[in-house]
Amino acid sequence: MMKKSLAVLSAAFLLHGIAQASSADTDSAGTQAGTWAAQAQLGFLMTNANTSTKSGNASFAVAHKMGRWTLSAAAAALYASTGQYTTQQDTNAHVQADLELSPRTFWFSSARWDRNLFSGFVFQESVATGAGFKFVQSRATLLAGELGIGFRREQPESLTLGTIGNVILPRVRQPVVNDAVVQAGLNYSHSITHSTKLVNTLLVQYGSSDTTTTDNLSVQVKVDASLSLAVGMQLVNNTNPPAATVSSAPGAVSGVHHTDTVLTVNLVYALHNPKLSPTAGTPVTVNGFNLP
Repeated sequence: MMKKSLAVLSAAFLLHGIAQASSADTDSAGTQAGTWAAQAQLGFLMTNANTSTKSGNASFAVAHKMGRWTLSAAAAALYASTGQYTTQQDTNAHVQADLELSPRTFWFSSARWDRNLFSGFVFQESVATGAGFKFVQSRATLLAGELGIGFRREQPESLTLGTIGNVILPRVRQPVVNDAVVQAGLNYSHSITHSTKLVNTLLVQYGSSDTTTTDNLSVQVKVDASLSLAVGMQLVNNTNPPAATVSSAPGAVSGVHHTDTVLTVNLVYALHNPKLSPTAGTPVTVNGFNLP
């Protein structure tokens, strides 16, 4: 469950953006300059032989531009099991408000939350604020960077792992760790062809207790006006995950890994907007369609 402190700060970011946007200028036709973009993804795999396996992932992202402000939010879930044992379960969400300072610069405020039952943390949540700059902004390519400071709360837990990576109860929770972080992000988008697009997003949160790096790479091929097929890879690295106790059973895994890698093949449905990405707060001018 998301902590109250993070929920309050997240709501404050959104309300602040809405309040500012309510006084935004209108365009020459007298209509508000706000626009919407959204997309949903879904992937599922099931096998049933000597051992049954199931895995699925889903995500939803939305962005709304109002004058100089862009509000964005996203949530995602991942689940996997082998036989009767759950081997992966991750839920995360984030919200962000961006204020355009010039055609290339913007100020951002963001809040993030993650609950991965197999990462060694009960939860990881953070708020951050800082500045961003669009290094490249053309019809086919966008490269934008962000740099800011923030505050992070995370609670480590000690896990006992079974032979297939499942967690053997009980989980042993450790004290909550609070620390300041430096947050850096890099967003890259390139239209390879009219129907094929490449996107990579990188986020690094550096703190004294742990540094978390998340990288999402995705290639999407357009099927029709609204549907696309996406192949993506996510890499999440924690430099200092809590140590895991290993089961004494033969073949038991070695412990909690520093890096988690997830490969997905998803069907994507999108509400397209050529000037706004649903997954990044910064407006984009890349032609074509939006990506996860």
